[in-house]
Amino acid sequence: MRQRRSPGTGRRYPLTMICTTYRLARSSVYATAPAGSAEAPGKRGPKTPVADDALVVEIRAVLAACPFHGEGDRKVRARLAHRGVAVSGKRVLRLMRAHGLLAPRRLGPPNGNPAHDGTITTERPDVMWGTDGTRFYTEADGWCWFFGAIDHHLDEIVGWHTAKIGDRWAALEPIRQGVRHAFGRFGRDVARGLCQRSPKQSHPGSPIVSQCGEVIRLLLGAG
Repeated sequence: MRQRRSPGTGRRYPLTMICTTYRLARSSVYATAPAGSAEAPGKRGPKTPVADDALVVEIRAVLAACPFHGEGDRKVRARLAHRGVAVSGKRVLRLMRAHGLLAPRRLGPPNGNPAHDGTITTERPDVMWGTDGTRFYTEADGWCWFFGAIDHHLDEIVGWHTAKIGDRWAALEPIRQGVRHAFGRFGRDVARGLCQRSPKQSHPGSPIVSQCGEVIRLLLGAG
């Protein structure tokens, strides 16, 4: 029935129409269909003029002519284009990765234990304070800044400050309040042994508390 054509359209009858007419499931038709070729299907679409093996030879020639230790896939593709070999960047990346031709990656600074089994909770108060700042909006004053400092042992706020202008002096005010409350005064070497921890990335445009590093070093006795 699938090989017959409609007298009106001249096209073959679709399988969905045939199964609906004979009340059959399409899965049964597919299950009884003859098995296809055992060969692995290749890549669909038109064939490129340059085979993968020939392209790998060209890539190795580009890398051998390079004065550097290695090159990335984008530069290799650009150099191939200068040689008259126009190929896709994804194809170059795939072949370079498969043959181990990619440039070595920089590992960068260590990011700590990947198991994240450490802790920032101290065993006693006034050992480490965390600081951070954020911006908020009010109908009366518009955009304002909030800065706070928290003790990592007690999980309590040791100082906080709001300001219209979020400069480094406003960011230092929670530390100033906490030092006065915990150590009685604010001066050089008063908070010796106290560590200050701030996030790596604050709110965009936020004055990171570490900008007050000179004053904080004096307080912690490191200056």
